[in-house]
Amino acid sequence: MACVALTSVIATMKLEFLQPNNLRVCLDDEAFISVESLFEKLLFLQVLLLEKSGDCGAAIQDLEIKIRDFALDAEDRIETQLSNFLLSNQETAAKQLHQTLREAAENAAHLLIKISNESDEANECQSTTVPWLLDTSLRLQPPKLEGRMVGRRNDYLLVKNQLLYSDQRRVILIVGMNGIGKTTLAASVYEDSSVASHFDVRAWITMSGEYNVKQTLHDLLLTLAEPDHETRKRTTLDDDDLLAKQVSKCLKGKRYLIVLDNLWNNRIWDDIQEYFPNDSNGSRIVLTTTHFDQGSYTSLDCIHNMTLLDSKESWDLFCSNPFLEKHMAPKFEKIRSYVLLKCEGLPLSIVTVAQRLSECNNIQQEWEKVEKELELLGFLDSSALTLRYNQLPQYLKVCFLYLGVFPKRTVIRIKQLVRLWKAEGVLNPFGNEDLESQAYEYLRELIDRSLVLIENWSSDGKIKSCKMHSALHSFCVREAQKNSIFCAVNTHQFPQGSFNMFANSCRWLSLYKHSFDYYVLFRTNTPRSIFFFRKDDEIFVPFKLLRVLAYAPSSFFQRVPTQLHDLIFLRFLSVKGWFKGLDYIVSANRNLQTLVVSNSNESKPRGPTLHLPSTVWESPQLQHLELGNSYVIDPPNMVKDNMQTLSWVCPTHCRTEVYRKFPNIKKLKIFGFGGRPIILDDLNYLVRLERLTISISFGCVVTLPKSLSMFPSQLKKLRLNGTSLSERDLMVIGMLPQLEVLKLENALHGEVWKVAKGGFYRLKFLLLKDKTLKLWMAHEYSFLCLKRLVLRFCYSLKTIPMIRNLRSIELEQCCPSVVAFASRFAEYSQEFRHDFENEIFEIIIK
Repeated sequence: MACVALTSVIATMKLEFLQPNNLRVCLDDEAFISVESLFEKLLFLQVLLLEKSGDCGAAIQDLEIKIRDFALDAEDRIETQLSNFLLSNQETAAKQLHQTLREAAENAAHLLIKISNESDEANECQSTTVPWLLDTSLRLQPPKLEGRMVGRRNDYLLVKNQLLYSDQRRVILIVGMNGIGKTTLAASVYEDSSVASHFDVRAWITMSGEYNVKQTLHDLLLTLAEPDHETRKRTTLDDDDLLAKQVSKCLKGKRYLIVLDNLWNNRIWDDIQEYFPNDSNGSRIVLTTTHFDQGSYTSLDCIHNMTLLDSKESWDLFCSNPFLEKHMAPKFEKIRSYVLLKCEGLPLSIVTVAQRLSECNNIQQEWEKVEKELELLGFLDSSALTLRYNQLPQYLKVCFLYLGVFPKRTVIRIKQLVRLWKAEGVLNPFGNEDLESQAYEYLRELIDRSLVLIENWSSDGKIKSCKMHSALHSFCVREAQKNSIFCAVNTHQFPQGSFNMFANSCRWLSLYKHSFDYYVLFRTNTPRSIFFFRKDDEIFVPFKLLRVLAYAPSSFFQRVPTQLHDLIFLRFLSVKGWFKGLDYIVSANRNLQTLVVSNSNESKPRGPTLHLPSTVWESPQLQHLELGNSYVIDPPNMVKDNMQTLSWVCPTHCRTEVYRKFPNIKKLKIFGFGGRPIILDDLNYLVRLERLTISISFGCVVTLPKSLSMFPSQLKKLRLNGTSLSERDLMVIGMLPQLEVLKLENALHGEVWKVAKGGFYRLKFLLLKDKTLKLWMAHEYSFLCLKRLVLRFCYSLKTIPMIRNLRSIELEQCCPSVVAFASRFAEYSQEFRHDFENEIFEIIIK
């Protein structure tokens, strides 16, 4: 894939040769000129690909192949020669590296000339036919519906009410992923008898992938104008103004309902909305799309998000098949859980599976066939998915394909995904904003396009985790594998050790259980990333150019100890336990950004503490260091300017001189274990710290600072576990100006907590987990912004204070009187809080 290869080589050039203060190789003037020339031409190629985003046909495919092959070859040769130089540091290796850079710059120049010479010829060969003129019958009418809608009653009523009530013109957007039922919902409401009789004029247009304004206006006029209308007869493709005027004329003064189904481009509505008159007579325009971006749509009055069906709705829809409903529904109970799991609430998959099974005699045998097809291909329209994928900008194509490295139905932590994207080099290395902020924007775009689903929200209202629906995951993996970019190897399908052939076939290698039974191995590709989602797969991977090594068991490294010295390009390293040689790997990788060392089995009781060598700190680019609670490391003796995340076992005395080593840290997690007391200095030296966790085990005593500036003023999230907070400590915490999230888990010293006036005035989320707390009192002007309250295992707490703006209470293993109080509080909230008429007070009891 051209976008993957090109983005990666640009990031490599930036990281290895264009950093002013972290170069690993000295370049002479001639070599530096070659680097600048190559980098400039790579950017030209990137712009060219961006301009061609969304184009189809043989010409763009040929262009992508040329750019892909050039970029893959250039990066492989450059990194190979760079590796030879770094491992030998010989003059001959330096000369070969310089020569490789010059040749890559020359090849890039030749490629640009070749592309330029071929572009005119390609333009001349473009087809001048307009396929949408050939047959309009399918585009100008809604799909025929068979039977009643199932599982969408609330959606149906909400959209119907939006159509029928209010004299103002309204624009209604129905948004959701492919196969979720947007078109079916719109068609059901469109054909409703009360809706049909309510409007003077109705028109249904299914938008095609070859959209242009002329097409849409032409379709509207064909639908709205009478067959013998003179303008309709003589209108041609060049009559833009006439088309627009005639469409407006047909609609003027009438109460109309227009459905524009399958809007695949956000710009479409902005282009055509001015042609729909607004006579304040109750006209409606309904848009359906998989792609919603608030900034790209104007004049929207209602946004209706389609969600996946829950288990009951899914089974009701499955059994609504007439044949199953009348004859065989009970027989399918045996496979009910499998159907619900594999279809994941997607209506199209459910309906397709039900239809297939209703036509067979042997249910179990047929289900096995359907299940494999569902897992391998999915039941979504592959041509529609291909069109959507081709229309993605190049940078989103890379990020989308990368999601295939995770097993199907995996919940992906956002912070983990962002760091992987950054390490792999799929993000644009330039711009004013940092790469992680850019990664969050890319993820938001994928979510807006219904390609990624939000799984969980964090306590501060940000996206915490996401996942890809299995139907889209199947498409993602197929697209990545057919381009020889990615290979998902099911190691259980092959004899032990027989799958080493895959190690040199792709850039991203992921080992996990799946149903794919095909592999594309037509190109030799030096791997850059490997993911271990199986416990211990014996596979040999060339280490020389690896930049991402994720979730690797320590046994993997023990099998290949002689290869460890080749690991000099790592940017992301996640291992399931410390092993001999890891300190060398870390110190040798000057571009290492993320290091995660988890306990071998964190579900078991904590074992002996392992003291790690201080060489861990030697990587200058290290930004995220997360160590399990079995590992101790001495503070660094140098300032770590790049460090943003640190999770470690706290030294006995965490003094100011330690904090000064991390001036830019944003997230800090401190573990405390053992019988020795832990003394903390004021943390206000960490001026950029936004998230702090202090977790103290039973038997360990922590002494918090006594000054009023014990915590930094920019702190937004604070979690304290086992800290034995005094009333004074809580008062200081309550005055933090930016604190929005507070989690107190067995952290209070006494049985009473009194909150003074004005305390916790910015707090939005509060979690209390305390078995001994009996009385909690708060002034009516405290917790003024608190919206969510979570109480867990508060057995002794009998009541909670009245909190003005509270909108949600979650209770787990709490006193019955607290549950009763929460119910009364909800009633009070709904009765007296007129400011929240559109919000429902939520009570969750576990």
